[in-house]
Amino acid sequence: MPNPDERDQFALEQDLEQNGWTHLNVRKHGKHLVIYSVEDGEKVNRARLTKVTGQYYQLGMANHRGKWESTPFRGTMDEIVALLANDFAFAIAPM
Repeated sequence: MPNPDERDQFALEQDLEQNGWTHLNVRKHGKHLVIYSVEDGEKVNRARLTKVTGQYYQLGMANHRGKWESTPFRGTMDEIVALLANDFAFAIAPM
């Protein structure tokens, strides 16, 4: 499976911005698109989308220490962003 590319990163950045999450940024890291914020000059991991097929991603969430925890959630990028908005808003809200 190919890693996410710049188009995937841009699409996720646009989805986040459209939801009003302007405090969040996206970076590529291997097969992951990592959603993070910058707090006191440091990058704080929030969530990541791991590409599992051409258009499907697995959601991972950072715990309070920034370590990745897997979730059972899988879907398109739009479905994962909707899941973040509806079920994980607390984890991506501004600090």
